[in-house]
Amino acid sequence: MVTGVAGSLGSRVVARLLARPDIDRVVGLDLVPVAESDGRLDARVVDLAARPAPIDLQLERAFHGADAVLHLAWSVSDGKGVSEEDVKAAAAANHRSLARVLHAADKAGVAAVVHISSATVYGAWADNKIPLTEDARLRPNPEFNFAVSKAESERVLAEWADGHASVAVAVLRPTVTVGADGRPLYQALGVTRSPRLGDEGRPVQYLHVDDLAGAVVLAWERHLRGVFNVAPDGGIPEEQARALAGGVAKVSVPDRLAARLAALGWRLWRQGVPVEAQAYAIHPWAVAPDRLKGAGWVPEYSSEEALVATDERSHWDDLPPGRRQNLNLVLVIVGATITAGGGAALVAALIRRRRRRRAA
Repeated sequence: MVTGVAGSLGSRVVARLLARPDIDRVVGLDLVPVAESDGRLDARVVDLAARPAPIDLQLERAFHGADAVLHLAWSVSDGKGVSEEDVKAAAAANHRSLARVLHAADKAGVAAVVHISSATVYGAWADNKIPLTEDARLRPNPEFNFAVSKAESERVLAEWADGHASVAVAVLRPTVTVGADGRPLYQALGVTRSPRLGDEGRPVQYLHVDDLAGAVVLAWERHLRGVFNVAPDGGIPEEQARALAGGVAKVSVPDRLAARLAALGWRLWRQGVPVEAQAYAIHPWAVAPDRLKGAGWVPEYSSEEALVATDERSHWDDLPPGRRQNLNLVLVIVGATITAGGGAALVAALIRRRRRRRAA
């Protein structure tokens, strides 16, 4: 069983599974239909968080005969105009989905469960001991609902694992994952697409989605138990990552202004860093991948290679000098406007400009 089969990660995991001769059948669940590429893939449209409860009976039928569950599905409310209520509703839906998947897995008597968590559960704090190992205490920043929700899912799964000693339960904690489509929140945590926020010497990590898919399949194949950080290496200095990313990421502005610009960019274009996640753009939270590598995981991309391989934008240094100068000037003007208290007027002007462009 693979949940979230239509996503960037799910499709890659399924492709790896179907390439194996020892796989008899894969049942994939998702909110959207998937075009079958192999007769052994049974893709079904299912809303795991749907109400009312009869969905549980549907899941039990789908899970019948399964010997493993790879739970990759996770909804992230990061669209424009999302309210705090929307974020809380998404978190509740994710937890409802997890509870139903575990209930169905119990009924099916599966031998292995693999769950995708996140390295954000460690929290981004100034006193973090880098690199963070799996033994580190979970301290998700309370304002960042995504990290808090992931930590709660781990608590639920740990309780379930305690009552199912015969099941190999593996929890994967990936760092910033790149190369996946339509996941701006994960990209934002990499903080290479906005003016500088944190210490440029802190290590940052980038995990290619293909390597994360390999980690999922490895955890299933070897019936791994426990928690595993997923990162290709110890990371690269943030200054180096920004140089590789190019663009506005290389622009150095005062910290207070950088935070406001990053938040503004997130609100308008989903580029930058949302206010609730800015601690992850300031403090270090790099993780140690030694345990997963010791289990046999060999990533194809380093942090640097993953960042370069998935960067499709024009680099700052590739722009004509005049355009670079103009962009610098825009940042200075924006910063002066915000500092002078004109932020609301600026936002309104930018929104009006976007609406005129759409109308045209």
